[in-house]
Amino acid sequence: MTTTDQALPGFGIEPALEVYFLGRIDFDDAMRLQRRLVYEVGESGLSAMILCEHDPVISVGRTGSRAHIKPDDEQLRAMSLKTRWVNRGGGCVLHVPGQLGVYFALPLDRLGIGVRSLIDRLHDALITTLADFDVPGRRIHGRPGVYVGEDRVASIGIAIDRWIAYHGITLNIGAYLPFFHILDEPGPFPGGLRQTSMEAIRRRPAHQSAVRETLVRNIEERFSFKDHYIYTSHPSLARRVRPDALYAEAR
Repeated sequence: MTTTDQALPGFGIEPALEVYFLGRIDFDDAMRLQRRLVYEVGESGLSAMILCEHDPVISVGRTGSRAHIKPDDEQLRAMSLKTRWVNRGGGCVLHVPGQLGVYFALPLDRLGIGVRSLIDRLHDALITTLADFDVPGRRIHGRPGVYVGEDRVASIGIAIDRWIAYHGITLNIGAYLPFFHILDEPGPFPGGLRQTSMEAIRRRPAHQSAVRETLVRNIEERFSFKDHYIYTSHPSLARRVRPDALYAEAR
């Protein structure tokens, strides 16, 4: 996608992206930070994106159901597995180490795009990123997310508030796939929704730092951002972020 040399109409500034590389953080902390960034984006005109990783937690979107989670409440407690109901499109998402979580705050009106264009560009950025690592991702009509064959490798779920898009993406890089069997969610093929990962398809490691940086570059290109600023912390998280494999050159 080519970029434009014009400033944002009516704002006099060119679109820029704030990128937060935060390592492994608590899911609730990530959601609080995202809500704060949504507020700040509404005031600043910038766009923001968080890239992180979580300990195991299940988030349930607007089309999800408790019936899609196999363990009962007692079993979930024994597994120290939290469940969080969130205001985004999509169903159940299991967040685990080895999976890249991407949460954004994008002012659609200032970027000059609509919801359909947002979703198309996110899919395109994911598919291009996968191709850069020799993983043949594809879309399936009516099913947000990216698939390899019949298995999902990345999810997309969004919400809109005052024309600011938030929530985001999960991309399975080297996630432990048997853990996903605790979910029993309808999918586009018989047998329900199945998951895969980049490393399972490649049959060799995919360095998380390289995947992260490639995805940021592809999102920057798809949304015609003129510049980006990288942060490795945020004041609201300064004492809570833990280091993890996202900072390593290899795991």
